[in-house]
Amino acid sequence: MSATQTRTPWITLRPAVREDAPAIGAVFDAAVRAGWTYLGDLVAEPMFTSQDWDQLIADHLPPNILLVAVDETGGVVGYTAVHPGDGEMFLLFVHPGYAGRGIGRTLLAAAHDALRAAGCPEAFLFVHERNERALAVYTAAGYRPDGSDRVSDFRGTRVRELRLVKQL
Repeated sequence: MSATQTRTPWITLRPAVREDAPAIGAVFDAAVRAGWTYLGDLVAEPMFTSQDWDQLIADHLPPNILLVAVDETGGVVGYTAVHPGDGEMFLLFVHPGYAGRGIGRTLLAAAHDALRAAGCPEAFLFVHERNERALAVYTAAGYRPDGSDRVSDFRGTRVRELRLVKQL
């Protein structure tokens, strides 16, 4: 089975399709509400519109990759996006109701496989400096800060993101 059709006992990874956009947005919103509490009330409302999620899927047609993790009922429980052109591990979110079951590790492994298959010698990602859980997950997976960062804006709130890298 390929990286785009990976199975665990109860989830399957597959390429995202246009119809997954609402579910991807719902996973993001739930994960943000649970994990980005440091942003306060900002996370109470969805950060992106349905059109934004449609655009995410459109932007991740090959050569970019957007994989969803679906449960046995076909429901999206997590997703990851990678940009093989530059080695970026762009997004990885798991619904908090499914946290701690290995879905994130499975998605991360599939993302790394896709980047390796594209010839990327290393992967990089950006993570909020205050997102302790994500920092711990990526550190355990072998990512290390490279000393650079960027600042993103979420509806007027500035967030510093650390750049992490990993040799593939």
